[in-house]
Amino acid sequence: MTRGAPSLTRRHLLAGAGGLGVSALAGCAERFWSRAENNGPDQVSLTIKTVPADDDAMASMIMSRFRENVEAAGIDVSPEPITESELYRDVLLEGEYDVFVIRHPGFDEFDDLYGLLHSQFVSEGGWQNPFHFSSVTADDLLEQQRTESEETRRETLDELFEYLAETTPFTVVAYPDRIGGTRQSIDAPAPPQRAIEFIDLLSTAPAAAGDRDEPLTVGIYGDGVTDRLNPIAVDRNRVPGLLDLVYAPLVRRPSEGWEGAAGVAPAHSPSNAESVPPEEYVPWLADDVRWDDTGRLSATVSLRPGLTWHDGEPLDADDVAFTFRLLADTSLGTADSGIPAPRYRGRQTLVDTPDQIEVIDGLTLEIPFGTTTAPAAAQFLTVPILPEHIWEPRSELVAERRTRALTTNNDAPVGSGLLEFSEAGPEELVLEPVAGHVLRDSASTDVPAVLDGFPQFESLRYNLSPNVGTMVDALLAGDVDVTASPLPPEQIESLADDNAVSLLTAPSTSVYLIGYNTHHPELGNPNVRRILSRLIDREYIVSELFDGLATAPTTQESFLGYRDGDDRSEPLPLAGFPGTDGELDVERVRRLFDEIGYRYEDGALLR
Repeated sequence: MTRGAPSLTRRHLLAGAGGLGVSALAGCAERFWSRAENNGPDQVSLTIKTVPADDDAMASMIMSRFRENVEAAGIDVSPEPITESELYRDVLLEGEYDVFVIRHPGFDEFDDLYGLLHSQFVSEGGWQNPFHFSSVTADDLLEQQRTESEETRRETLDELFEYLAETTPFTVVAYPDRIGGTRQSIDAPAPPQRAIEFIDLLSTAPAAAGDRDEPLTVGIYGDGVTDRLNPIAVDRNRVPGLLDLVYAPLVRRPSEGWEGAAGVAPAHSPSNAESVPPEEYVPWLADDVRWDDTGRLSATVSLRPGLTWHDGEPLDADDVAFTFRLLADTSLGTADSGIPAPRYRGRQTLVDTPDQIEVIDGLTLEIPFGTTTAPAAAQFLTVPILPEHIWEPRSELVAERRTRALTTNNDAPVGSGLLEFSEAGPEELVLEPVAGHVLRDSASTDVPAVLDGFPQFESLRYNLSPNVGTMVDALLAGDVDVTASPLPPEQIESLADDNAVSLLTAPSTSVYLIGYNTHHPELGNPNVRRILSRLIDREYIVSELFDGLATAPTTQESFLGYRDGDDRSEPLPLAGFPGTDGELDVERVRRLFDEIGYRYEDGALLR
């Protein structure tokens, strides 16, 4: 059982023994009792969940290749295609899965790994540790990197990446390019994803002179993508940019890889494998953020004067403090041990406690971050601010461990963004620019550069299609200006013969990954996860399935979801795919399982 265990480095000898040692013993004990209670050993079995090909063709194909290789390794595999909302519910809320394949939108900062992997979130919902991964070593390193200077933090992160490469809570398959299409009249550098990218498009005049007296129409596809407009839910809304346009944050992170007309991003390949200094964040609802690191870190946030919600109510510092309290506990203290929101949970832990946020006056508040350093803490200021007068009544309990804040569809969202909700139907959702918004005040000298010229369109209209083929047809027919939902490579040819349409491609930091439920009796063993992680030929996937329109991970950071766009890191010499050109060497795989204590009978891998 112990052969092939992860190597122990530095503090792993002590901390890792407390984390992985217990896990390995638990796995052995489960296998012992399983054999004692049954007449004979059972074949190892796994269920793999992902979305159908109509929802994400690439996820479906990755799952198919992975399933074939896992089956060839002697494991009984049950593929289970389910809708995206069902997948999110099963994986992120219920924990009812063995393995999943999904396209993750990507990470913004190294500290996102804290929420993704820290054991304090092992029983919570959302993207907070959906793998149920528990390790004293990982916890120690995740906590330490929050408190260190940039140089020392880099060393700690390297140690963390090394440890996670050995323990493999998930597998990064590839970084897909952004692929989409646009009408020639729209100056889009890439398919828009983030709110600031939509704002840049809305601020850019179309090819025809003057404002266009009609909407900017964005094509998206999927089943029920606008059924829930709840900004703190994780199981439904998947409309690119929508809720971040309606609900504004204090500051926005610069958008990497987007060279818009207003220059909202650097002109290089996208990278999330480096920290963004706090001063490079774009002030939004905040007029100013002053960081004080003499002693324990704090930030004094001053709001822009004159801010209002879309219903006309004033927005003040109390709303900001309320938002952070609600995200930490959606019951606002009425439920034992609290009921945190499933989104932004990792960022909530960046502050000592939300109750310690001090409202100084109507426009000013002070946020204590304790020993956290500013590059990590700045992420806390990017969460959407919510109106207290609407969300405070939603703190009531409607079921065990469920509040109305978590269950509401929020059909007509009221936020403070530059765009407000207008209408929604089965085929469209419309947002309209807010007249008189503070950020549109021409007398102000500190309006973000991206808003120069905003708006050039009367509204933003999402055109809703049931599948990718229908979305492409709408683009070719002139009913859509630009697509936002990802286009699979197989659809590129359909755009080639239309001179009125341009193909958009750009590298991205989104990532296809395979996740493992470590509560599964076999997947709790890191040796098993490490072998499974090798059963996908990443280079073959990129070349043959993506037609080269993706990037395989090669560096320490990129194997964990952090793409180094400038190739600053050396390739990581990891054990690779046991085969050639996508074809598995079955005997090699069987030897790998033999080495960690498993055995075969009639080609079946036995527990």
